[in-house]
This record gives sequence, C-alpha cells and structure tokens, in this order.
Amino acid sequence: MDTHPVRVVRGNIMRPVVKGASPKFKFITRYKIQILPDFGGKIMPILKTGEMFRSTGIIIVTTNSFLTSDEKLVMGRGAARQLKLKVPGIDRIFGKVIYETCGHLGRYGLIFNGKYGAAQVKCRFNEKACLELIKCSMTMLSIKAINNRTNIFNINYPGIGNGGLKEDQVKPILAILPDNVHVWKKKEVW
Repeated sequence: MDTHPVRVVRGNIMRPVVKGASPKFKFITRYKIQILPDFGGKIMPILKTGEMFRSTGIIIVTTNSFLTSDEKLVMGRGAARQLKLKVPGIDRIFGKVIYETCGHLGRYGLIFNGKYGAAQVKCRFNEKACLELIKCSMTMLSIKAINNRTNIFNINYPGIGNGGLKEDQVKPILAILPDNVHVWKKKEVW
C-alpha cells in the first residue's frame, strides 16, 4: 500500500449556538486533509505487545464521544478505563473538551490534555468501532506525530477489543502513522 504524509489545514467558521433566549456564536474548527509528497522519512508505526501504561511518552487511548449528564466522557472499558483509573478526573477534562468542540455524540477525532490523549473510534460507548472515525483520528495523530518527531506517541490498537473490529480491517489505516507512534496490543494470556 502506498502511503504519504498528510497535513491537516485548520479553518474556523462561526456557528450559532442557542442556549436560552439569546443566540451566541461559537467558533468551530473544520479540518481539510491534504496529501503531501513523500518526504523520504520512515512511515509506519512501531507495533508493540505489552503494557502501554508502563511506556514513556504521550499516552493516547481510544474512546467515544458519549457524555454523561454532568459532561464526563464515558471511559468504562479497555485502555480508556485504565487511563481513568490512573488519572482521576481525566474523564471530566476530556468530556469538557468534547462538549465544547462537538458535543455529546459528535466527532472530535483526537484531543490532548498534557501527556494524555483520546482518539475517537466510535460515538456511542456500546457500539462497534467505525473505520471512518479511526481514519480521521489516525490522520490527526499522524500530523501531530510528524510535526513533533522528538515525542513518542503510544496508542492502544484502535478498534480491536471492545471496538469489535479485526486487525486486518484497521491495519491499512495505521500505515499513515510515522515511526514515533507506537501501537500497543495487550499480551494475550491463554
């Protein structure tokens, strides 16, 4: 499969947000993806098996955009649950960003808070992962990683496990990630 680095171009638009009687306006960031020529660098993530949370660098977990009534992101299973237990309050922080970016069940792609990130793979916590959402979040991660080559980005293998997809379905999407992205799978215990 031929892969090329991509660039995300940001542009802000104004959208009315009506709360109560008076409308307010909110800036919404839209992204346009551009394919860049091959820069000759290594393009392919490093696949690892083991415990991602013991690694150094930025930790990214795959998530959804389902918010509770108090605007917390639902992080009840898999790597998202592990991060929530490791970093109390991260569900509220991510929830606030998602609420302000796209709202409950919206599309945000990829967000960060310090050395932690959330990559969207589905909208509802109880549904199967969506390849289109994985492609969007991995494209955003690719841009972030290419622009920050000195950082290591660790992410759990998107869409498999609680996402219900097979590795073969997701692997072609991961090909756009550079070698400073480490894609983790838990060691299978029989």
